Amino acid sequence: MIYSKVFLKLHWGFYVSYPEASKAKPSFYLPPPTTLIGALSYGKYRGVDTKAFKGKTGSPALELKVKAAASFSNDFTGGYTEDIIRSVIMYFQRKERRGDPKFRYGVVPTGKIYAPNQVVKVVYVAEMDKEELERLSWSITRLGCKECLVSVEDVEIGEAKRVKGKVKTSYYFPASVSISEEGKKNVMLVSFWDENGFIWGSSGNVVTYALPVTGYPLKSREVEVEANEAYEVGGEYVVFG
Repeated sequence: MIYSKVFLKLHWGFYVSYPEASKAKPSFYLPPPTTLIGALSYGKYRGVDTKAFKGKTGSPALELKVKAAASFSNDFTGGYTEDIIRSVIMYFQRKERRGDPKFRYGVVPTGKIYAPNQVVKVVYVAEMDKEELERLSWSITRLGCKECLVSVEDVEIGEAKRVKGKVKTSYYFPASVSISEEGKKNVMLVSFWDENGFIWGSSGNVVTYALPVTGYPLKSREVEVEANEAYEVGGEYVVFG
């Protein structure tokens, strides 16, 4: 297994809405794994929007067999707010209203992370050609929607050493991982889509993750966990189970 640690400088910030969000769209504090994998896939599948998977249509990102996690850089400074956005809401209306122009738009509070020139760290662990993983890492242009632009500041490539037992991490991890009582005070639980969310027209399963962050100001924390699947990546640890 190899890893890529990507240092992404935000142009203004980013937002990724909660699963099934509609009239209210709060944002995650950190981009979930599906968003990170989608960002990595851009350099490989640019211009290819859909592919067939066993009779179903979905994102080509599903082909990448990659695990991913994110954290804020040590000196990250940013904040969460909710902007009032004019959004298309016709697909949330009753069928008899969807064709009526007066029900097409609505005002939707939309969560955003504002952190201009701040750095988010992303780690990818994969069984992939080293040169390809490095090329795709340098090809990342955004986190989430098109306006959430980023610049790749640096990419670190190396061997991902699998470990288990007690490790400390500042990257988010599945909530099923055992964590000390003290550590539980330093994480918040969120619901991310799993990879089935890459299939169009069907809902993915929701997986609970633990984010070791503070909400205000936004900072990552380091917590100790008992991991069954973790990887040492350049002096840090990412935990996947």
